[in-house]
Amino acid sequence: MKRFPLTGLLLALTQVAALSQTPPSQPKLVIGIVVDQMRYDYLYRYRDSYGEGGFKRLLAQGFSCENTHYNYVPTYTAPGHAAIYTGTTPAVNGIIANEWWDPEWQAHRYVTTDKRYTTVGGTPGRVGQHSPAVLLSSTITDELRLAHNFRSKVVGICLKDRASILPAGHIPNACYWFDDETGNWITSTYYPDSTGLPQWVQDFNARKLPDAFLSKNWAADSTMTYEQSFDNWDAYNDGKYFSPFNGKAMPYNLPELKKKGGYSVIRFTPFGNTLTLDFAVDAINKMQLGADDVPDFLCISFSSPDYCAHQFGIHGKETEDMYLRLDRDLARFLNFLDKKLGRENVLVFLTADHGGAETPVHLRDIGMPAGVFPESSMEKSLENVLAAALGVTGDFIHEVNNQQIWLNWDAIADLEVSPDDVASVIIGYLKQQPGVYDAFTREELMMFPEEYPFASLMRRGIHQKRSGDILYQLDPAWHADDQFFGTGGTTHGSTYAYDTHIPLIWYGWKIRSGESFAPVDITDIAPTLSAMLRIMEPNGTTGKVIEPLFK
Repeated sequence: MKRFPLTGLLLALTQVAALSQTPPSQPKLVIGIVVDQMRYDYLYRYRDSYGEGGFKRLLAQGFSCENTHYNYVPTYTAPGHAAIYTGTTPAVNGIIANEWWDPEWQAHRYVTTDKRYTTVGGTPGRVGQHSPAVLLSSTITDELRLAHNFRSKVVGICLKDRASILPAGHIPNACYWFDDETGNWITSTYYPDSTGLPQWVQDFNARKLPDAFLSKNWAADSTMTYEQSFDNWDAYNDGKYFSPFNGKAMPYNLPELKKKGGYSVIRFTPFGNTLTLDFAVDAINKMQLGADDVPDFLCISFSSPDYCAHQFGIHGKETEDMYLRLDRDLARFLNFLDKKLGRENVLVFLTADHGGAETPVHLRDIGMPAGVFPESSMEKSLENVLAAALGVTGDFIHEVNNQQIWLNWDAIADLEVSPDDVASVIIGYLKQQPGVYDAFTREELMMFPEEYPFASLMRRGIHQKRSGDILYQLDPAWHADDQFFGTGGTTHGSTYAYDTHIPLIWYGWKIRSGESFAPVDITDIAPTLSAMLRIMEPNGTTGKVIEPLFK
């Protein structure tokens, strides 16, 4: 009988090679990347200036869900991060805005404020008085911890407290955000490191990287043309968000700006992204994320693009520079992951917590309808209208915010009028105001037919115990952020595509290259991760699995 030892050896080697290329049954590390205020079109607007290793690499080697939208309003940072990680909308997870009138507190609240806890590692006071207690449903990160008997590590990192706290969920190993007073990464006593920051975090803070970043100018890159930045944009890039930048233009003298704005200046520069990434890389190394066969989860949010665009607008050179430098940081991060863990062992998704709008003054200057609704003064205006209609003065309104109105029912109960009469006066006045498309009570919204424009989005943004009593919808290109928006910069929060259409790219473990234009909701991310990891979806999930990923 003839033998073919060489052929057999080659066959065996081929089988071994095939097996070695088979992805593991689970990734060693899942990384959620959220770019704050990244519109979908930024993937392609700046594409010619991107390098090959960042966004282009994700698009070429990953799977892009090109038609991903937020399926609720308001489109803000806290609700966005909550929706990504809970797989549901504010109607279920309770995160209705960044801040609102809290009927339980009977006071205005910031989303993650929790005075039961104190600062660890930074300035004493409210900077560390935070927890995820406000979040009513579990997160995909919670479910991963529960599925593996708490052996999976979960870490949240972001300059913004809310964008670190909400993704990391209720039971993470660690959660860190930035303290503008000290320039340190900090946490709160809610988390396991409550007796003090771990040594590696102390060592990182001791490097004083914010001082180094703010010791030089922020200047345009001479190798870039900035073709997507509008000429003569200086008239529109002077937002009200951060006064130290007002009246100035690139290059920015960061040491001088730091004298006025302290360490908070770094939030508005590309170096805020670099600082965040440097800290995340250190967390992977020092916490040994992905070092064993139990999946870990790192939640990273880059918030500097949001600060920058609020101040300078979506067509400013600063915003383009922000994304070109973020592209380089992403390339550096992906290369690090390749060397540290291997692409086949890491599952990455990149998305955004909301989009961003055109600057209304600019739109009007070029002949397009747009405007800013005076929401910050609306409470006083409505109190005057009610006083005239009811013949009596009083404190009938708790707050006007997020295109919602919270009524003071105790004060109204003392009047000889029905609540419907009070609502009718308010709604009648609102409907007469420029830029208001419609106004209605929360009960009326729930009865609107499905075909009423954006009714489903508004309903999904309403939590029955937290949301306002009266709501109003603005016209396209109209916005209610009159305190920080108007003559320059940008904002977000609406039902319109510029705020809802965001990128969603999957990369790494078991992800084939490709794209799909099938509709995807932001709430689909968490159940898709659950399906990939073969664990339970978060307990409030209303999203669905993104099936094109599995074909």
